Amino acid sequence: MATNAGKAEQPAPKPRRRLRAEERWEQILTVSAELFSSKGYHGASLDDIGERLGIQKAALYHYVRSKEDILVEIYDRMLTKAEAEVLPIADEPFSPDERLRRMVSSYIGLMIEQADMWSLIHFQQNALPAANYEATLRRKRAFEKKFEAVVREGQASGLFKPMPTRLMVLSLFGMCNYVHHWIKFAPFPKDEITGVVCEILERGFIDDGSKRVGAWPRYVETTDAMAETAARLDALNEQVRELQGAFERDRHRLIDGFAGSMADESAAQQKPDKAGAAPPAGRKSSSGKSENKTPAK
Repeated sequence: MATNAGKAEQPAPKPRRRLRAEERWEQILTVSAELFSSKGYHGASLDDIGERLGIQKAALYHYVRSKEDILVEIYDRMLTKAEAEVLPIADEPFSPDERLRRMVSSYIGLMIEQADMWSLIHFQQNALPAANYEATLRRKRAFEKKFEAVVREGQASGLFKPMPTRLMVLSLFGMCNYVHHWIKFAPFPKDEITGVVCEILERGFIDDGSKRVGAWPRYVETTDAMAETAARLDALNEQVRELQGAFERDRHRLIDGFAGSMADESAAQQKPDKAGAAPPAGRKSSSGKSENKTPAK
């Protein structure tokens, strides 16, 4: 008869530790961000999230009512983290270029650490409820304005090039905001990424005395580079000539108007009053005596 004497005893399975509510919520956010990032917000369902977590959908409803709740929480959490860790650097006692360098490094570091969640921040914004969407836009704009203030300060001191501040910052964010995407297949070290980005930034922002304010296209002739501005200048000159002509026309009309009014007033003074008003000075009255009197000596 077969026995189990020669078989090694299998260790008893360890009981699963019951997760605290906070830990489970963190798991839900992390898994949801991964699924929303890979499948798209509309492509992932609560069933997918529950299956990945190994819990029933009914248990998932204990923590969240809908996908929107998860997305809103991720947006609020990531933006709050960025505001708390990046924006205070703008007020530190360093030169504008050093502050901008540190702000960029901190911002990129956040995206490297939680790339999936930042993918949602940049690409799933339209899935937010209307009220949250508007609030998110305001927070993002306030975040950008803090960078703009540092750049503007650097321009005022002559450190940064006098390019359009808003355009400079948008270009900066365009470079930084895509890190969360390519870090997945080009996992460079964080310090190397921030170092290269800041080097590119400084080459473009810092005024080296050459007075260049952009890598504009190269033209064959100087007149080609000035063609657009020259056309606008010609159009403005034409408008000025039209305004000058209109001004002269209105001036003559004004003079003619005043001249006509003065002639009418003069004619009215020459007509006798129908009520028998006194004749003009120097003329005799009906009695034959002159009304001009010579003062007695």
